[in-house]
Amino acid sequence: MWSCLRGERTGFKFRREHPIETFRVDFYCAEALLAIEFDGEQHVPEEDARRDARLAGFGILVLRFPNREFFGLEPAAEFRDEIAEIIRLCEERSGRKAF
Repeated sequence: MWSCLRGERTGFKFRREHPIETFRVDFYCAEALLAIEFDGEQHVPEEDARRDARLAGFGILVLRFPNREFFGLEPAAEFRDEIAEIIRLCEERSGRKAF
């Protein structure tokens, strides 16, 4: 995912492993207040819900993807739909077009 998001390839700047208060999110776009999380088997839905609610208190939307869906996929096809959704949310939340 990072190779798809880095360098403003989506038209928005993302940070990887970004700290927010006591949390660390996988990817974060400050302009859109959007955090992206890839959840492995260790994630506990109830804890994630509490964390997401705390981040929502800062105006941050958390978009979650189960990472097992992406094992074994080719990088070009791997995140096509997800990147489209991320760009849509960034545009909507920032109030500007990606490019």
